[in-house]
Parts: sequence; C-alpha cells; structure tokens
Amino acid sequence: MDIKIFKKKKNLAEQLNRLNKKYIPLPNSGIYGNELIWKQLVKPTEESKEYCIEVKYNYSIPKVYINNQGIMKEKDEKIPHTYERNYIDKNKQIVRLCLYYPKYGEWKNYMYIADTIIPWTIEWLYYYEMWRITGEWLGGGIHNES
Repeated sequence: MDIKIFKKKKNLAEQLNRLNKKYIPLPNSGIYGNELIWKQLVKPTEESKEYCIEVKYNYSIPKVYINNQGIMKEKDEKIPHTYERNYIDKNKQIVRLCLYYPKYGEWKNYMYIADTIIPWTIEWLYYYEMWRITGEWLGGGIHNES
C-alpha cells in the first residue's frame, strides 16, 4: 500500500516570517497583494562584492533577480544559468537567475524560500564570480542561458 505524505504549501506570510527570522530585508520587502517581494544584500564570500537580490513569489515559482549590479559587460553577453535580462538603461540591468531546473521539481511550494532559494542564490553568485575568473561555469547543472 502506497502512503502519500501531504506537505502543506507555505503561504506568503509564512514565507515572509521565515525570511525575516533568517535575514535582514531591504526597504520595500513585504507582501504586496498576492505577491511576496523580498530584497536583501548578499555576499558569496568575504572578498566578494555585495549584491542586491530581489525575490518575487506569487505561489508559482520564486523568481530571483540581480538588480543594477553591472554583472553584464556587454548587452549580448551570455551568462550561464540566467533567464531573461532587461535593460532599464545602459547602466541599469536586471538579470533573472536560473537556480534549479524546474522540470526536475527541485523546489516545491512547501519549501521555505529562506532555506532554499536564498542559499541557492548565494551559491549561484559564488559560481558566477568563479566563472568571471576562469571562464568556466563550475557549478554544474543544466545550462539554460538567455
């Protein structure tokens, strides 16, 4: 007999509460309508620069962006493990990160963003910095480059 274990989807308030307990938010982090927006500063290593990340979650999949960090050198540059990127102007860029392969179900809505998405983002930034130095993506995974 197969027994299925039901894991309850975390609501936006639960997600926000866990994020507030583990991390320090930037202004304008919170729940807006049916969407959680979380902004914070992170550093993958002590020697790294500080990055401003933004997570948007509306019960589908969390989307993670790096805002205005100048991580792209050219408009047509391909960065591993990213989705779309938008240019506000030549100095302001928004890049959406690919942290996991959705078809593999590595993230589920019963998981906490604070325990998965934020650490995965910090790890992505570490491998991004290594890629800048070596020219090789050392973080593994399936490349879904934009």
